[in-house]
Amino acid sequence: MKVKSNNLQTKLTVYGTAQVQVDRSETTGAKKTKTFFAGADRVDFSGYGQMIADAQRALAFIPDVRVPLVNQIQCDLRDGSYAFDHMKSAEGMLRESFENQAALMYLM
Repeated sequence: MKVKSNNLQTKLTVYGTAQVQVDRSETTGAKKTKTFFAGADRVDFSGYGQMIADAQRALAFIPDVRVPLVNQIQCDLRDGSYAFDHMKSAEGMLRESFENQAALMYLM
């Protein structure tokens, strides 16, 4: 629909109500009524899109910072009792990387 005037609201009212069209068949003379609902737009998500939305909702409940762990590490640093294990840290980073890659392969 091309709108040529400034009165946009009156043009849009066409889409707000049901439109009824009556067709008369030339051969039988019978009426055929068709009802169109212009405002019946809808959105469908694919399975993949629904899975992404579910994952985003689940992630919203996971805290960004594990406060008890951070507090414990801060106390250990102040006391001088904190011991950093480089191998354990590297193993954790590699494990997380592999899990992320596996999850991406699953989604594709």
